[in-house]
Amino acid sequence: MAYLLQELLQENPRETLWIADENSKALLQAGFGFTGDLLTNRWDIAHLAEGRCNRSFFSDFHFTELERRYRRIVFPVSKEKAVVHHVINSAPHVIGEGGELVLLGGKQSGIKTYATRAATRFGCRKSLEKSGLDYTSRLVLHSDGGERLDDQDYPRLRQLEALAGLYSKPGLFGWNKIDRGSALLAGHFPSHLPAPGANVVDLGCGYGFLSTELAKLGNFHFTATDNNAAALLACERNFHEGGIAGVVTPSDAGGDLQSGIAELVICNPPFHQGFQVEGDLTERFLSNAARLLGPGGTALFVVNEFIPLPKKAQPHFSAIEPLERKEGFCTFRLRR
Repeated sequence: MAYLLQELLQENPRETLWIADENSKALLQAGFGFTGDLLTNRWDIAHLAEGRCNRSFFSDFHFTELERRYRRIVFPVSKEKAVVHHVINSAPHVIGEGGELVLLGGKQSGIKTYATRAATRFGCRKSLEKSGLDYTSRLVLHSDGGERLDDQDYPRLRQLEALAGLYSKPGLFGWNKIDRGSALLAGHFPSHLPAPGANVVDLGCGYGFLSTELAKLGNFHFTATDNNAAALLACERNFHEGGIAGVVTPSDAGGDLQSGIAELVICNPPFHQGFQVEGDLTERFLSNAARLLGPGGTALFVVNEFIPLPKKAQPHFSAIEPLERKEGFCTFRLRR
């Protein structure tokens, strides 16, 4: 897909907005330079795009914050259906009548369905062209009068009973339910509390479930970090509503945080089926967790039981203590 995306971005780039999700990272890593603008909800992509694009915007796809209109949008479709529908719904306000939305994706990405729905929204004929294993759909806006796609009211944070009153939103993995692994890890917090006032880092915080659970047990200072803009918005709201002391900041697996800042790291690293992840994310979370801890610091991790965490953690930690194996998950206490 990288070659096809590169070709599309080279067409009238200064009038093009590149919406960059996980499918775009490989092209940036290869050193591709783009003279147009880029919008992404991923911190790692925004960081890679610095100096390689005209302008780079990092947000939860807040199109109203863009400083201009464009004649083209190029969008390798995301695996999050709500995100794709939100982009299609927002595109007419960005490109105007006669503007073009270019969608691309593999056979399993839902590209054919998205092309059909976008054509209805745009009041134009469906376009779909196969190129190798990938498909491209070029859609020209004829009218903004088409029915909006169901994006689950994507921009809105909402308070959910299923999350015991925490705020969340579409665009996050498991956004409307408590992740079972996280719940199991939180169950071990009472037995492994740091000293009052300790600095805690929540790596891959999501909407902040682990931090909010730990905050119920004592007064600590939290640094919560995530790669996803939607997660940061939700976590920040939950910190504010819960009166939790701390900061919420973007980072790629904690790599942007200062070394030695924590007495405790809590983490449920992402490795979710159906999402594109690059490299060994568990390894990166473990190495950063060790780097962030001061001498004698502790990390509490939960992973799927098929992840060989003891082997991956051995280069970074002196003590690896299994806590529990249950319902397909394993929890661990790791010490420097």
